[in-house]
Amino acid sequence: MAVVAVISVLLPFIFMFVLRKWFKVRWIPFLIGIAVFLIFALILEQLLHAAVLKPSADGSIELLTVSPWLYVLYGVLAAGVFEETGRLLAFLMTKKYYRDIDSAVSYGIGHGGFEAAAVVGISMINGIVIAMMVNSGSDALNAVPIPAENLIQSQPWYMYSIAIFERIIAMILHISLSIIVFSAVMMQKKWWLYPFAILLHALANVTAAMLQSGLLSNMYIMYAGFIVVTAATAAIAVKLVKIYRNQSDAL
Repeated sequence: MAVVAVISVLLPFIFMFVLRKWFKVRWIPFLIGIAVFLIFALILEQLLHAAVLKPSADGSIELLTVSPWLYVLYGVLAAGVFEETGRLLAFLMTKKYYRDIDSAVSYGIGHGGFEAAAVVGISMINGIVIAMMVNSGSDALNAVPIPAENLIQSQPWYMYSIAIFERIIAMILHISLSIIVFSAVMMQKKWWLYPFAILLHALANVTAAMLQSGLLSNMYIMYAGFIVVTAATAAIAVKLVKIYRNQSDAL
């Protein structure tokens, strides 16, 4: 868990190192990506979830029980709308200052990198704390309804490494979506790429939401769906990079 936590924090810098052959790092867009994810995904989207889903004191959600398919539809669209709108506003506000496609890549690294640290890093730290409490025989675990050892040992060791694999795919998705929305802002008559990015983002989350809602039980099918949509999104982004650079050279 400690190794996974460290790698999740280092992941954006690893991506910078790998992609430096093709793109220059733009630090301001990188920081804007972090800020937008924090505001739009971790604050605004969560406020909407609290208002719409109205989770009970024990964390249960009525919509998840009554209509799991509606829960999936709401969840994937909410994520797509909030995060892609955040990207759109960021690129609109900075289009006078950052017009090269490298800015979109830098933004995507910041956006996806902060998500990796927030989602994986924090959960690993929580797991480490619980493991230390289990090892020390802390009385605080007596209040937990699940047996203390099951909190950690119920997960095979390799499941922790899968979290890094998942974040790598998610980083590729975020960088690709950033390129698509950047193109919507910067290229003439390409505004439709913004709603298209929302759709792609939603599709990428469908199998994960289905697994969460109990509509899907096979983890490998979940990852397969995620990878297929990410690969298609990345292919579109690569094509847009080539088009944008050729267009810029012609100006």
